[in-house]
Parts: sequence; C-alpha cells; structure tokens
Amino acid sequence: MADRLAQAAFRRTTLVWTLYLLLGLFSFTISLLGPAIPYLRLEFHLDYTMAAMHMSMFAVGMVAGGLGSPRLLERLGPVAGLWGGMAGALAGMVLLVLAPTAWLTLAAILFMSLFATVALASIQASLGALFPFHRGKAFMEANVVASLGSAAAPFLIVLGAMTVLGWRIIAPAFAVALGGVALFGWPATRHHGRSAAANAPDAPGPLPPAYWVCWVLTLFCVAVEWCLGFWTAEYLKGLPGRSLSLAAAGAGVFQVAAVAARLISSRLAGRISETRVMAGAMALVAAGFPLFWLRAGIPSAFLGVALCGMGAAAFYPLALSQGVAASGQRVRQASSYAPIASGLALALAPLGLGRLADHIGLRGALLAIPLGLGVMGLLLGIRIRLARRRQRAPGAAPGPGRR
Repeated sequence: MADRLAQAAFRRTTLVWTLYLLLGLFSFTISLLGPAIPYLRLEFHLDYTMAAMHMSMFAVGMVAGGLGSPRLLERLGPVAGLWGGMAGALAGMVLLVLAPTAWLTLAAILFMSLFATVALASIQASLGALFPFHRGKAFMEANVVASLGSAAAPFLIVLGAMTVLGWRIIAPAFAVALGGVALFGWPATRHHGRSAAANAPDAPGPLPPAYWVCWVLTLFCVAVEWCLGFWTAEYLKGLPGRSLSLAAAGAGVFQVAAVAARLISSRLAGRISETRVMAGAMALVAAGFPLFWLRAGIPSAFLGVALCGMGAAAFYPLALSQGVAASGQRVRQASSYAPIASGLALALAPLGLGRLADHIGLRGALLAIPLGLGVMGLLLGIRIRLARRRQRAPGAAPGPGRR
C-alpha cells in the first residue's frame, strides 16, 4: 500500500519541470568549458596546465558554494537559492566572454561557479524533499535534462564558430534560456518556497558513515566522468584531419550518449537496484575506453566516446541518490555537500591529468581513467556491504531510497 501511495506521489508538476530545466542550465555552465578549451588555448596561448586551471577554478567555486549552501539556503530559502544563483551564474558568464586575458577568464569562471553551485544545491535539496521515496528516479530524470544542457554546449560552440560571435555565443544563449525558464517556473518556485517541505530543517546530528562512502564514491565518479568529458575534444584533435570542429563534435557525441543513457536509466530506476545499474555503467566505460584511447580511426574512436558517455553519465545521479538516501533526514546537508565532492574532483582530476600530460603526453595521462574505475568498484563494494549490514541490523525497516 505504501509503495502504491509513493508511486502515486511521483508527479511531474510545473515545479518539477522547472527544477529539471534549471539543472540543465547548470550543466550547460560546466559543460561549456571542455569544448571551449581548444579555442581558449589558441586565443590565449595556453599550455595544458593553464587550460585545466579553468576547470579547476570552476571546481573551487563548487567547493566554496557547497560549504556555504546549507546555511545560506536555510536563511534565504530555496527561491533565492534557485534564481539568485542562476542570475549570478549569468553575470559570471558575461564576464567570461568579455575577459581580455586568461587570468580574468579564471576569475569569471570562479564567480560563475560559486553562484551556479548555490542553485545546484537548492535544486537537489528541493527534489530530495519532494520525492523521499523516488529520489533515484527524480535525480535520474533531472539528469536527463542536465545531459541535454551539457550536449547543447559543444554544438552551440560549433555553431557560434560559424558566426561573428564565435564561442562567445554562450552568454546570450544562456540569458535567453534562463529568461524562458523564469517565465515558465517563477510562480511554481515561489509557491514551493512557502511550503513546509522546502522549509523543513534537517535532523540533528552528523551524517552517517554510509553517506561518506557514497560521498567519496561521488568524488571518483565525477573525476572519471570529467577527465573524459573535459579532455575528449583535445584528445580527438589527434584524429585524421586534426579538425577543431570534429574534436568538438566528438565531445558532443559524449554528451548525446549521456542523454540516451540517462533516459534508459530513468526507466530502470525502481526496477533494478542502483548498485547494479552503477556496475553496468562502469562496465560500459571499461569497454569504451580502449576504443577511444587507441584512436585508430574516426568511427571506432567515436564509438568508444559514445560508450564512455553512456556509462559515465549514470555515475553522478546514482551516487548522489545513494548518498542522500543514506543521509536519513539530512537532505539539505547531504545535497549541499555533494557539490563539494564534485568540486574537489574537478579541481584535482582534470588539472592533475593535464599536468601529467605536460610531462608524458595526453595519451599516457588518460590511462588514469581505468585506475579510477578500479577505485570506484572498490567503493561500490563497500557501499553494498554497508547496506547489507544495515538490513541485517535488529529493527531495520525499509525506508525511502533503500536499495
């Protein structure tokens, strides 16, 4: 009976679609960096390390935003978090496209990331509060829209390269999209901001060990996904023809595959355990990486990129869902700390891989991806063991998001 009531409670209202669309815009802000890097390197004469610093600066903003979000959202509420965060992200993007030097582009990305992360924390906390029994499905569906936002970035940059705006087309495009979402969803978010669910305080006490296992898993999930996503365009420049547009299109294939994977995964949510879906996603990346890495030809390399994109796309929403479920009644805290894991991964992984590439080449540096997959497998095993131990504990009862 409870399952039927929970299933009936999953409705895609205007508020839900607004949260989905805002997550898509957040994904656009972070995904535009990878395909824009080849253009920035040419314009500002950047080496691999300086190029990777752009992603690392976004990561610093995510860490700072994640640390400050719990108190900020508790004080100002979800409406200010959603729309104030997105407005700040737009301002940072305008600064980015107007910056005359690489150092100013770094400052603009930090500003953009800081505000975008506040919006992200509010989106995730709102979805977690709305769907306590269907967080996995809600997060996966939201990340389908996020994948569309991510996929739009490289193709928009390719389109912009054919116009006078060039890669700087991202700022006016983002402004138009944000304005459209605001017209559609502002009333629904204001109503949500007055609701009891949006203003309910977190339960007292620290987050449990199972959450922190999922937190570390999230860190490695994002590290693997973004080492692939960030460096795909640059690595594919080594294909025959050495075309920047072809390389950016390869990054687009990665994102399109991510959309397809999240569509499939959202349909599987609730039917197959999240740990099994995670294991399957890891297997896809393990199968696709050699085809991408060998770079033997355009068809095989793009197939490898597609398989990696399909697998890596499921990593973050699955790890996030398991972490929020393990947090008990500390949804806002868990949702706000998740971007810290993402930010640390983005700060350390692409930059570390870039520094390694400056010494041994990008081809050799990318072999860190299989190592990351191995660590993920170990952490997933620990997560499964903790979940089974909890199920065997006296008085354990099924709860929201249990897997």
